[in-house]
Amino acid sequence: INRFDYDGDYGTVLNRFLIQAAIGYPITVHGTGGQTRAFIHIQDSVRCIELAIKDAPKAGERVKIFNQMT
Repeated sequence: INRFDYDGDYGTVLNRFLIQAAIGYPITVHGTGGQTRAFIHIQDSVRCIELAIKDAPKAGERVKIFNQMT
């Protein structure tokens, strides 16, 4: 199942802005608007993918959602 997260935990600002625009809600900026996104080193990202592949769900199991930053 694909997801389109627009919340503060898993969603992106772009997703949130799209949802707000689609429903006619004013675009909201949290804080000062000067926040920057977190970055993860490519080696750490590849390691996360490796761990996910090694622990893939068995047939019939629920899909596991990973967030590399948390």
